[in-house]
Amino acid sequence: MVVTYHYQDMFDEALKTEIITLPACKDSSLKLEYLEIGTSDVTGPVYKEAPPALPFARSEVYEAQILSSRRLTSVNADCKTMYEVTFDVKESNFEFKAGDTIGILPRNSPEDVNSILDHLGIPHGDQLYNLTVDSGSKTKVPAHVPMRSTLRHVLTHCLDLRGVLKKLFLLAISKHTKCDTERKTLEYLCSKEGAAAYIKHILNRGICILDIFTIFKTCRPPVHILLANLPRLLPRPYSIVNSGVKDSSTLQICFSVMELNNRKGLTTGWLESQIVNDTFENRMENLSITNESLNRVPMYVRKNMTEFSLPHNIENPLLLIATGTGIAPFIGFLEERELMKSNNSKMGEVWLFFGCRDPNLDYLYQEELEQYEDNLTLTKLVTAFSRIQSEEARHVQDALNENGKDVARLIEQGASVFVCGEAKTMGAQVKECITSYLVEYSGKTQDEAKRCISQMEKDKRYVVDLWS
Repeated sequence: MVVTYHYQDMFDEALKTEIITLPACKDSSLKLEYLEIGTSDVTGPVYKEAPPALPFARSEVYEAQILSSRRLTSVNADCKTMYEVTFDVKESNFEFKAGDTIGILPRNSPEDVNSILDHLGIPHGDQLYNLTVDSGSKTKVPAHVPMRSTLRHVLTHCLDLRGVLKKLFLLAISKHTKCDTERKTLEYLCSKEGAAAYIKHILNRGICILDIFTIFKTCRPPVHILLANLPRLLPRPYSIVNSGVKDSSTLQICFSVMELNNRKGLTTGWLESQIVNDTFENRMENLSITNESLNRVPMYVRKNMTEFSLPHNIENPLLLIATGTGIAPFIGFLEERELMKSNNSKMGEVWLFFGCRDPNLDYLYQEELEQYEDNLTLTKLVTAFSRIQSEEARHVQDALNENGKDVARLIEQGASVFVCGEAKTMGAQVKECITSYLVEYSGKTQDEAKRCISQMEKDKRYVVDLWS
């Protein structure tokens, strides 16, 4: 058996462990039967009840066409690839404003779906099936899996082929693994003794079912085990860049193309492929084949559960803190503030702190931000760059520290604070910084400063939007 070098230690460790303790595992009682070819009484997936609801949906799903796109970062290995995409939504029922998000309905690629079907030796992925449960069993068909559909549809639209693999799932598929070494390794990963190995080799490496079938080549479980265990393919949320208050006929998002285990992000990779293939020649070719353009993206507007939106009192100051693509909602904030300013409204100060790697590589929306500062929509723009050669790394927390006195002053004047970016450490450190400013410059004790921030959170004056 040939094992990928990176996983040889996993196999070696498993084989050295003589006694393992396995959790109890019941066989799936789902039954899948294929219907006769030519059955045509079903035009779409049929669920036992209603199709699963879309998380936080505030609108219907709309197939939005890509109008335009642009790359926001330089072509350089030192920074992620980031794009802005503009969608045509004038025929939708979308109502959105700065701070709102959309949910994009992703789909697994034909290559990934075919690899699953091929590995499991399923030649009839396009044939209708009927899914039932053994009589007397307490097992239920997962709500996100249709009772009747095709495996190609389910693998494409319903199951997360890149989702986290639970131990019981690994144990279930181990029973259908012919090679003893592979089977014992899968069992070890599920065992009490292999708990650390599961975290190290599966969770920390983001191993999914596609990887499992590559590493464990003789693992070929019945497909109903995948239907019973793989998680739902959920919509991906993205902040809206522009404000529908100014123009609701178009909608913009920006995103970075993620990569894990030599695979691009499911949704970001797909969006990038849509952009790359969105040439004039391709559009003409598509028009000659079908009336529907291939570069349509299913999306819906999500409820703004965190109230990440401009406060009603425009006379109070704003403190906006962002890193990377976290700048997206603040472009919409400034767009709406510019509209308010044109109406001669009395406005509070707006300070924006933005952190990225290098001003020549990934300074997102630099031109727009500087223009907002020039026309006084933005009172103060403070930047921090962490990867400039020959210069000491500066993060957004450093930019805040250099302006701590003004931050405390603005909060004392009733400022609302918005923080947006990658979770890791930024969110917690920003809160620590602001707490320290209230102690140093506003005369509060540490406990008073913490209570102040806590009250601001309750009053929706301190709002965060962080992701991992």
